[in-house]
Amino acid sequence: LISFPESTRKVTAVPWRDEEMVVACATTHPFVAEGGVKLSQLQGLKYVGFDKDLVIRRKVDRFLRDHGVSVEVVLEFDNVENIKQAIEIAAGGALLPLPALLREVRNGTIAAIPLQDARFVRPLGILHRRNPKPSPNAQRFIELLRQPDEPISEDQPVSGLYAAGHKTSAPSPKLASRGNGK
Repeated sequence: LISFPESTRKVTAVPWRDEEMVVACATTHPFVAEGGVKLSQLQGLKYVGFDKDLVIRRKVDRFLRDHGVSVEVVLEFDNVENIKQAIEIAAGGALLPLPALLREVRNGTIAAIPLQDARFVRPLGILHRRNPKPSPNAQRFIELLRQPDEPISEDQPVSGLYAAGHKTSAPSPKLASRGNGK
C-alpha cells in the first residue's frame, strides 16, 4: 500500500482510495474559529512538512506553488506521526490526509480544517509485481481492500468542523465513512 502510486514495467499500481488533504493545526490556531481556510491564508504559514526527498512533500510543494502560496517550513519529518506531534505543540500547521488525523481530532489535540477554495487529495494504491501475477489469495486480499468501508458507528462520533474541538449535532458527511472516496 503506497501513496501517489505509479505503475512501472515491473510493478502494477491498482488505485485504492483518495484521502482528502486538510489543514492540520493546533486547536488554538486562528483558523479554527474561521471554519475553513482559503489557500491564500496559508501564505507565510509556519509549516511542518515531510522531508524533501518524499513524494508527498514534492506533491504538496507543487500544489502550493501552483496556487501561488509560499509557506515557511520550520520543521521536516519523514513520517506523519512526528508531524502531528509538532502540530500539537503549536510548532506550525501542515497539509495532511484527514484519515491520518481522526484520532487526534476525536481527542481534541489537533484541528483539521477543510480547504474552502481548492481540493487536494492523497491517492493511495495497491502495488503488486506484474509477473508473477498475484496468487488467488493475494487477489482476494486486493478485492477485500477495495470494498467500501463500513460507516463510522454512532458510538465513534467525529465532532467538529472536521473536529476542531467544536461539537456538532451530526458528523460531517465527509467523515461519515472511511470508504474509498468514490
